[in-house]
Amino acid sequence: MPSRQRLASPALVAGLLLLQATPAPAQSLTSERGGLHASPLAHRASLTATTLDPLRSLAISDHATVSPITARRVFEQLVRQAGGTGFTAEQLFRQLWDTQNPAPGQLDLPGGPHCSDDGNTVNGAPYACRTIEGMEASTVTAALDRYVLVGLFNRFDLAPVDGAHCGEYRMSFARFVPAPQVRSRNRFILEGVLPNPSPALGLEGCRPVAQAWAALSTLEAPAERQALLEALFFEGLAPGIPPVIHPQHYGDNPAGVGQVRVNMFIQAGIGAPNPWMLREFKLKRQCDTTDCTLRLVPTTVKSTPRGDFFNLQNTSPLAVAFRDHFVTQVGRLAVDDFNRFDYLVPDVFNAAQSSSMPTFGSVDNFLAEFDKAAAPNTFTDALQAELQRIGSPLTPRHLVARAQALSCGGCHDLSRGTDLGGTPGVFPIDFMRFVQTQDLLAPLPTPGPDAYYPLSASLTAAFLPFRQQLLGAFLDTPALDASSPAPGVPRVVPPGQVFLTALTVTNTGTTSWSAAQGFRARSADGAVDLTLEPGEVLHFGQSKKFSAVLTAPTTPGWQSYRWRMHRDGEAFGPELFVTVDVR
Repeated sequence: MPSRQRLASPALVAGLLLLQATPAPAQSLTSERGGLHASPLAHRASLTATTLDPLRSLAISDHATVSPITARRVFEQLVRQAGGTGFTAEQLFRQLWDTQNPAPGQLDLPGGPHCSDDGNTVNGAPYACRTIEGMEASTVTAALDRYVLVGLFNRFDLAPVDGAHCGEYRMSFARFVPAPQVRSRNRFILEGVLPNPSPALGLEGCRPVAQAWAALSTLEAPAERQALLEALFFEGLAPGIPPVIHPQHYGDNPAGVGQVRVNMFIQAGIGAPNPWMLREFKLKRQCDTTDCTLRLVPTTVKSTPRGDFFNLQNTSPLAVAFRDHFVTQVGRLAVDDFNRFDYLVPDVFNAAQSSSMPTFGSVDNFLAEFDKAAAPNTFTDALQAELQRIGSPLTPRHLVARAQALSCGGCHDLSRGTDLGGTPGVFPIDFMRFVQTQDLLAPLPTPGPDAYYPLSASLTAAFLPFRQQLLGAFLDTPALDASSPAPGVPRVVPPGQVFLTALTVTNTGTTSWSAAQGFRARSADGAVDLTLEPGEVLHFGQSKKFSAVLTAPTTPGWQSYRWRMHRDGEAFGPELFVTVDVR
């Protein structure tokens, strides 16, 4: 296996140089927030949202619907779609867990990455071996059929505003163990990114996908819901819309989006506890001269910087660069909304793993690391100055608490009961620990028509209502629409004078505008049309300031110049106008 360290070190240097030379990127490699969270949809009331059942259209965990879907079938489809060469479905599953063993690992799984690579590091960050979970790779103890589906999750909210893809659709599997054996729990979740079938349309191209998820709310029979989910995940909704389950949807694509994540807690014994540990992987199709093999490759845990970077006593160049960057993110973290505060974490800062158990050291507890340097100090002073500049009542500690809540370990348990400040208040205190979907059925003990895998309080009380509103707001938004600011006092223009005017127009429909797609503002008065530049694209929620050279009439009085948006000759949206006072 080639050394990751030899490849990573130049990347770290380049990352530091990039951070010093340029502002933060517009998007962040993130597994949880972004996309539509910051779009106009986040503020929009929705009638459609009130008709959606979140337990059918957003988080499906009823036993009758999820139980027919097996982990084996998922892995078999991935292998088949990759060309059927290389590893079998069983081997691909085992190879995932063989990454937790030191090299060389299992003899029939050659060429794969291992926890001992690069001195037990990924991205330069510590990556401990977990040989107990690594036993799942053994031909003797392999347990693909022991994992059961406990939830299907609609993350349409993660679709970018430009419609670069249509969001993530997730399948959460849990290692089935009898209730007393709670120390043998293990989880993996496949988080597939679905490509936009009509990318030129922007976000509108994703409407068939959103409509399919919404339709699940109207289907009463589990068999009907299963049929639609079969199309979504295994077959494809329609020609041109691929199934979610495809190797290219879990990281093996030019944008590197999609992933597989694990949440591990298999125990060797009472005296040797392993903490709950979260890790992330990308599915890669790796080819040699004879065939191609799918492998799951460890990567960083997104939106989860190394905890000790919050400790001012860590003076490494990377830690200092992170703290400087963190100060630039205060405005995003200070957003007074539990579902919308966020920040960008360039991947150079991300950790290789994240534990949600505070009793196993503080390195993943951002607040504990932050508190190691007595306040006030230069870091807290910089954060406080930025908070004061934007007029926020939050404290520096609130900002770190919010960053922790966005991390893997924070969301899964470390942040329970933590004060996030402002309207978000206290992070939900959950009866469930460390997972968002329970492994055990409720009501117990016999699975029946009403049995389901319980969801966390974070999901039911906070995340799902917000995602429900977003999905409904998108479906309520027309494909084509436009707006412009209300006109102010008309400017005075002498009769007959040539003058320059401007009109700001916002794309309030879900279809992206471009000249290539025939979009323009057509004059209703014989004046000049307002056009987009070649190659310019205006996505949902974006605005453009058009300029036009006009001639005032020779007769005094108020004169309005009117336009309306068109696509290939079809008018849409309200009339847009500029009024002048000719005198």
